[in-house]
Amino acid sequence: MKKKLNKLLPLSHPQHVILGLGLIGIGLILIGNDFYFFWPPYMAGFLNDDLIGGIFMVIGILVIKWALDNRNKIAVNRNLLIITAGLLALEATAEFCHGYVSGHPHMFMAGFLEVIVLLFDFSIIGKSKKRNY
Repeated sequence: MKKKLNKLLPLSHPQHVILGLGLIGIGLILIGNDFYFFWPPYMAGFLNDDLIGGIFMVIGILVIKWALDNRNKIAVNRNLLIITAGLLALEATAEFCHGYVSGHPHMFMAGFLEVIVLLFDFSIIGKSKKRNY
């Protein structure tokens, strides 16, 4: 089965594709809901802006593009994974803050899931090449 799957879709970096799809999913959720974040009140407009969801989607698409490309550059991978870590940390922090203020358990759950995806990103960073030898 694995050989058939590799013939159909040869991937050298399947973890990057999974991470990219996760980022695209988060971006779609943020774009689709314009009133998701409400606290702090002065940041609600910025956090609910479709630009934040769009950044998640663009980075997700770029991570997938890097994984499918034949000319994988180490510096591009490093930069994309670091940006991903920053975005996920920001999003998880916002989820935990909103969960604490509102008492809604689904926001705590979303925060924990984003921390898990962040740990997955750290795992990919740890296993990735650091320089050309």
